[in-house]
Amino acid sequence: MEKNCTQNRLFGLFLLLCLFHFPAFAQPNPNVGAALSQAEMQIGDQVTLTITASYRPPVEVKSIGFDILNREPRLEVLRAQRFEREGEDGLRIAEVEIRLTSFDSGYYFIPPVPVAYEKNGEPDTARTNELALAVKTIPGTADSLQIQPIKGIIEEPPNFRDFLPYFIGLLALLALVALFFYLRRRKQPPPPPPPPRRAPAHLLALEQLGRLEKRKLWQQGAVKEYHSELTRILREYLERRYDIVALERTTGEILEQLRPKFGMDEEMKEQLRELLQTVDLVKFAKAQPPATFHGQAMDSVVEFVNRTRREELTVEAPDEQAGQEPSGEKNT
Repeated sequence: MEKNCTQNRLFGLFLLLCLFHFPAFAQPNPNVGAALSQAEMQIGDQVTLTITASYRPPVEVKSIGFDILNREPRLEVLRAQRFEREGEDGLRIAEVEIRLTSFDSGYYFIPPVPVAYEKNGEPDTARTNELALAVKTIPGTADSLQIQPIKGIIEEPPNFRDFLPYFIGLLALLALVALFFYLRRRKQPPPPPPPPRRAPAHLLALEQLGRLEKRKLWQQGAVKEYHSELTRILREYLERRYDIVALERTTGEILEQLRPKFGMDEEMKEQLRELLQTVDLVKFAKAQPPATFHGQAMDSVVEFVNRTRREELTVEAPDEQAGQEPSGEKNT
């Protein structure tokens, strides 16, 4: 039995030596603490709470959970700053300085602040000590509760602020007078433009054709522009005369819309088809007709307009037809 005791003592001594020579087996936890710059303060004053965590590798401090202070609504956190520095023998120190204030008197207990860390990759938490803070009211004077005698009114010398309302009122009055005379002398607004002219659809088309003929486009080599404008005038006339969509439609779609109820016979439809198709070929540079064709095309459009005219059908004339000749038209 004495032999077993001797063996146990030797084994314990061996473990103690291992702890001294191999510190990895006795790695300390971080040392954490909290302190107040003062234990008492008056309402509205500020106090500094300092949280300190000192540690050595392989311990690594991850976060200091000072947000636990928000659980006390009467304590207000004004500012929080974290600092890191190194000490001797590989010691690392993490500090958080927190500025606190309160506007309610009483005694407050600051709970332990959790400090999250990792030791050899294993997460753990240490907590600081609990603190107490006394918030006191502002002391009153000894005679604050006594009834004081009535004091006279203390008059102060006049200054610019006393006359400021009168000065502003004078400026406002002058501004109103100036506005009144400005409105009286302001020029009268120009008269509204005259109402748009209304004219029969065939007259508007004939006016456009007359202006186009005076420009002598095809005589100057602008054959494509000439026939594009001629086609546009004809299509606009079809829209006004028969209430159809013609500017953005093909020749076949236009003829499909001109049903028999419009009173157009087959001969006129065939004339219109031939005119639109030929003009389209010229407009897109797929055909080169003789010079006589350009005048004949103009005559054919004029004849078509006169044969399909309706005197009682009036439409609103655009500005380019009610006034002067437009400076230029876009090709369609």
